[in-house]
Amino acid sequence: MLARFNLMPIFQAFRPLASPMHVTAGRKNAHVDAMRRLGFFDYAITPDGLRESYAPVIQREPYVGPNQIGSGFDAWSDPVRRLAMAQARDSGMATISGKVRLTVDAEAEVSPGFIMYLPIYARGQPHDSVTQRREHLVGWVFSSFRIKDLMASLYGEQSPGLAFAIYDGVEPSDAALLYRTAETDPRHQQSALAANEYLVVAGHTWTLAMNAQDDFEARFGRDAATLIAVAGTGLSLLLALLAWLLATGRARALQLAAEMTLELRESEQRWKDIVGRDVNTIDDWEKLIHPNDQSQVMAAIQICFASRPGSSVTCIAEYRIRCGDDQWKWVLSRGMVVERNADDLPLRIIGTITDISDRKLAEEKIEELAFFDSLPHLPNRTLLMDRLKQAMTVGNRTGTCGAVLFIDLDHFKTLNDTLGHDKGDLLLQQVAQRLAVCVREGDTVARLGGDEFVVVLGSLDESAQEAATQTEVVGEKTLTSLSQIYRLGDIDHRSTASIGATLFCGHQSSIDDLLKQADLAMYKAKETGRNAVRFFDPAMQTAVIERSILESGLRRAIQENQLVLHYQAQVVGEGRVTGAEVLVRWQHPERGLVPPAEFIPLAEETGLILPLGHWVLESACSQLALWAGQPDLALLTVAVNVRVQQFRESGFVAKVLAVLSQTGANPNRLKLELTESLLVDNVEDIIEKMHLLKARGVGFSLDDFGTGYSSLSYLKQLPLDQLKIDQTFVRDVLVDPNDAAIAKTIVALAQSLGLGVIAEGVETQAQRDFLAKAGCYAYQGYFFSRPLPLDGFEEFARRAVAIN
Repeated sequence: MLARFNLMPIFQAFRPLASPMHVTAGRKNAHVDAMRRLGFFDYAITPDGLRESYAPVIQREPYVGPNQIGSGFDAWSDPVRRLAMAQARDSGMATISGKVRLTVDAEAEVSPGFIMYLPIYARGQPHDSVTQRREHLVGWVFSSFRIKDLMASLYGEQSPGLAFAIYDGVEPSDAALLYRTAETDPRHQQSALAANEYLVVAGHTWTLAMNAQDDFEARFGRDAATLIAVAGTGLSLLLALLAWLLATGRARALQLAAEMTLELRESEQRWKDIVGRDVNTIDDWEKLIHPNDQSQVMAAIQICFASRPGSSVTCIAEYRIRCGDDQWKWVLSRGMVVERNADDLPLRIIGTITDISDRKLAEEKIEELAFFDSLPHLPNRTLLMDRLKQAMTVGNRTGTCGAVLFIDLDHFKTLNDTLGHDKGDLLLQQVAQRLAVCVREGDTVARLGGDEFVVVLGSLDESAQEAATQTEVVGEKTLTSLSQIYRLGDIDHRSTASIGATLFCGHQSSIDDLLKQADLAMYKAKETGRNAVRFFDPAMQTAVIERSILESGLRRAIQENQLVLHYQAQVVGEGRVTGAEVLVRWQHPERGLVPPAEFIPLAEETGLILPLGHWVLESACSQLALWAGQPDLALLTVAVNVRVQQFRESGFVAKVLAVLSQTGANPNRLKLELTESLLVDNVEDIIEKMHLLKARGVGFSLDDFGTGYSSLSYLKQLPLDQLKIDQTFVRDVLVDPNDAAIAKTIVALAQSLGLGVIAEGVETQAQRDFLAKAGCYAYQGYFFSRPLPLDGFEEFARRAVAIN
């Protein structure tokens, strides 16, 4: 009859195995400490409380799914579990518990279960009597079962109208109920067709009650009694089979142990094959360990050796070991003491060795990607922060100072733009090599990104003054090294660097503050001519704070209309006003009128020049539209400065045309003044945008001509209307022959290209006369008018019109 049943689903009702350990009250604290040393940092025996003995669960297999709950539950604290465990301990046989709620069930409504315990005794110790078994008990292995799952595996779906129940013990009651079908409780619907079975399973008695309901009898008639008998007998046999499977668990465990022993012997042979020699003692093994790893490995072994007899303390270590081919391999070893002498000294240790070389290589690669820059293979920002923190900690402990050097290569962008990024990469690699030579072995050289490097000097002198001297020596040595010729492929290249330095003593300053200080000092080195070392001064920090305040104030000024336009007249001949250049001013609510030299460079650095420039253009065009309705001012032009950042915007042309359309300004009265810095990059794009605007009537003037970079080949392609002689040439045109020659050359060049020319910064009659004699008849400067507010300029322009 058993052939009708599938025996394999029986095992589906098994819950994963677990191991409670026998712990006396005197060993409780030592047991908890040992578990925490093994890595179970939050381990504790629960529920808390003082008891004579404990049986905390220390391992669950497999450690997945609902079985993945914390260790430490004391099964001995539960009377039902304790009774079964004590029976198993004293009998040496498998024993099952009464009805329990399983600890792996977290839900509020769960079916009851039972647990089977198998005692484990100390190896090599007698356990023939109850006394010996109690003395040499190590713990138990158990498996838990949900009775509902077990019945589903054993018997499957029940026939309609057939009801049965299983009770813990011989007295059916609600408290003892382990399982019943969905049908009516058979105790309350007695039938002539009923059966009761009493089954003793691993020293425990269960009662099975089964009967047929009315519809079952009606459906099967006289065959119903036979079916009841068959079902009851089959269920009893299957439960008996389960009991046999559990009761023979020790034999099957011994067989499994034999198989594991064979596997371990094969593993041991593979270990010998790896190391290429016999390893029989700890001394033999220690000689194979890498010298740098021996101390930590032997320390782990000593902890294992010092453990209490019978404990399961495991030695775990990762280290390098020399193989038969004299190559080093990374291995992971796990071992434990399995035999001791009469004095409890360890005699034999067994364990496993796993080759983890591939894993270590992968970890090293991951670490390299995480903490090192890929190009010059220097520590990156993350590792720099850690090294700097270590240096500060050492300084705090020893009372010594340290230093941070922030190094930035001069004109590195120009190298990339002219010779290509491949040459720039070669330069960075060679710079990294030279920096490594300039510092001591324990110092750190890191790359932050681009052409920025940071050097951390630790353990300098205790005196800040002497530490500064030591830092300056390293800085000058670095400058000398970095200024030597570089061989970049087939070309020779010279480069210099600017270095900012700051000192630290312990943790008086934060890491971020130190880097900011060194960065500020580096920029001061650039301002003073580059190729220099500058130390951080607190005044620099004050300037930075003031700059930050200025930046936030400028943002508010744009939003709150604190900006105003002033107009400086542009005249021809004896003073006829033809237009004006608009100059933005900041009407600060507290500081008053802020000149553009204080905030325009800041706006360019922060990107605020874009909204600021758009406001200036829009305001100037609005004013042009208003002047168009006033006959005496209708012919005036307005010159608006346009910065590089504005012109490089992809939508610049569309924005200018939109402003002209919205304000109604005449594009023929608008003149955009460009600087020569526009001609450094992407000139073709600049020319295209200028032609698009030129086609709509907008004029162009090249501002500050002669002070920057101008290629005559590009100059011929630009749709310019005018060149503007910079005031630096006009200022000394009467006393400096070179300035006079330059001014004349610019005038001649403009005439040859068919362009107009205007001179700015004209402050005297003599300067105007010289320029007129040279052929320049348009002027702008204090000799004619200072920049004026709108009302003042309009009055000046009307007066000039009346005079002329």
